[in-house]
Amino acid sequence: MNFKTFMYYCALCGGWAALVVWALQEFSGMSEWGNAKPLFQKGTAIGALLGLLLAAVIGLLDAILNSVGFARVVRVVMSVAVGLTGSLVFAYIGEWIRDGVSFVFPGWMMVGFIIGAALGVFDVVRSVGAGGKGMKQAIRKVVNGIIGGTIGGFIGGALNDAFNFVPWPFDESYDTMKARFPKWSLAVGLVILGMCIGLLIGVAQVVLKEAWVKVEKGFRSGREMILSKPETSIGRAEGVDIALFGDMQVEKQHARIVLKGDRYVLLDGDTPGGTTVNGQRISGPYPLKNNDLIGAGNSLVRFQEKTKR
Repeated sequence: MNFKTFMYYCALCGGWAALVVWALQEFSGMSEWGNAKPLFQKGTAIGALLGLLLAAVIGLLDAILNSVGFARVVRVVMSVAVGLTGSLVFAYIGEWIRDGVSFVFPGWMMVGFIIGAALGVFDVVRSVGAGGKGMKQAIRKVVNGIIGGTIGGFIGGALNDAFNFVPWPFDESYDTMKARFPKWSLAVGLVILGMCIGLLIGVAQVVLKEAWVKVEKGFRSGREMILSKPETSIGRAEGVDIALFGDMQVEKQHARIVLKGDRYVLLDGDTPGGTTVNGQRISGPYPLKNNDLIGAGNSLVRFQEKTKR
């Protein structure tokens, strides 16, 4: 998956997740709750459901982009757990705020905040297990997710308010229009909200990334991956981070990109064919620079980073 596809699917899946939430509340009888207390509970329930599904779909896309094997499952489970718990709490707080100011977008900002943060929880836990290696990158991912989710929650929440609380530009009264279109206004508002949160989280992860690789030649050329681990493996074995299947000149564990301090270093795995950088075979640890082209067998992987060393 490349970064453009990732952002596109974040927005698309975010919208579909929100539509599912609307359908669940509509056909479960939740939409018929009428007095003040159940309405308060209804908003909290919708927020928790939206947080659950958004964390699930965006966490899955993030796992596909940045993880392999069983780590994908763990990453998604952690995202869902944090997203559901946090969204339940923040949606409740948002409903409490709504009672005072009649707007729900502050609550959706907080829901977006926690969903964005949930994407980086796995990386933080993994870094702690590795003795703190890669903690800076893990925290950066959490911060990037928070930025995207909060902005997405603000924009989407404001548009959601426009569909559900602002009088529509028709001759009939606001109450009449709300009576005529109560279902669709909520559906449209939620879908816009879900798309905004999903899109902005995806955009923040991509735009604010610092180091990444792109397969220029080889298995599934064009795919990209953000470097968020202390060590990224390259090879032909199942479970490697950058898999180059089908190239028999690539060893199962061919090379590694290791983060040392603030510098990424390429290490060859003592392979018969060796590993090259810009066409030259390396004989030891090689400090990578932006736009370096890593060669393994007949495959090529480009290393890129924003900060120039």
